[in-house]
Amino acid sequence: MYRKTYLEVNENYLRENVKNIIFNYPKYKYYFGVVKANAYGHGEHVVNALIEGGINYLAVSSLDEAISIRNYNKDIPILCFGYIKIEDIDIAIKNKVTISIISYEYYKELLDAKFKGELKAHLKVNTGMNRVGVSSKEEIKEIVEGLKDTNIILEGIYTHYATTGVLDAYWDKQTNTFEELTSLINLSEIPIVHLYSSLSLVKHDKLKYANGVRLGVVMYGYSSSVKEPVGIRKKLFEAKKYLKTNGTKISDIHMSNELKLKKAYNLYSEVIAINYINEGDAVGYKASFVADKPSFIATVAIGHADGITKYYEYVKINGNLYKIVALCMDSIMVLIDDKVKVGDKVTLLGEGISLAKIANESEISIHQSLVSITNRVPRVHIYNDEEIEIKY
Repeated sequence: MYRKTYLEVNENYLRENVKNIIFNYPKYKYYFGVVKANAYGHGEHVVNALIEGGINYLAVSSLDEAISIRNYNKDIPILCFGYIKIEDIDIAIKNKVTISIISYEYYKELLDAKFKGELKAHLKVNTGMNRVGVSSKEEIKEIVEGLKDTNIILEGIYTHYATTGVLDAYWDKQTNTFEELTSLINLSEIPIVHLYSSLSLVKHDKLKYANGVRLGVVMYGYSSSVKEPVGIRKKLFEAKKYLKTNGTKISDIHMSNELKLKKAYNLYSEVIAINYINEGDAVGYKASFVADKPSFIATVAIGHADGITKYYEYVKINGNLYKIVALCMDSIMVLIDDKVKVGDKVTLLGEGISLAKIANESEISIHQSLVSITNRVPRVHIYNDEEIEIKY
């Protein structure tokens, strides 16, 4: 790389995370590794490390992503959550991609389509996310029955929760809805049933009819625990427990579960210039920082075009914490001391600087934060003892 700004992805940590999750939750047969959005920003190169950890099915959001993943592994089954055009079904079959039946209308289109070979499909059930999925138990029954004796193999059925169920009862409502919508079919005849994703896995008991689980952010080292609620959140949690004691079907919540997972994702850059400024001198666009005393300012080769936002407050240089005082498209300016030199390595994520904290302060999800580092930033993958640089 010509600019020493890069995202370091430790695939050894990801492999160990998956092993740890499966060791602690061994009752599932299918462990889906969700690698959409460039593996949550980590880079698709991670797929084989995930497979080595125990992932036996991958999941993506588009056919494009699935085909790209095939550059790294030719054999593992891949489920596509998103819509695949009927005219592209043959491409999905060729690349061993399992499709999602996302609506009753899509099912009817599939029945009328002509394509070569067997097509594997999972039926998406809409239980309350109201994004895609079938919402009628009669239609679900018709789909399950209608696919028999066709070249469309109904391999799985699934839903997606809108909430975690930790501080609300909507999670339980969705579980009840799934059971109602599938009441006219025999779930045991469908090979794969998957409802849970990361936080549902660690916070709720396994559903007896489910044999698959989708690992997303938990696989990458996040959302493995939930802090005891305080304030208004504590009142919501207590209200949920009250509903349960009064006969409402509410799930048990495991507040104490905590997996010891590792974050695999560190962001680095370097100091490219140092300026000495006097009291009253300004730094950055709109003079966003004005020195109250003579100071040293380091310019670092990373900016908002790389995904940095105003919620990145500090960096580490040589083990010391320094405050960011200005943000530009291609650089940030940092208030430093005379110990910092041009060429010094700068840590923006890692060494105690938490992406989860940045996400919380910016009021966005960890999912959004993980994918916010743009593809302008090369990924350097650590796989066993090897370093592999990948530019996107």
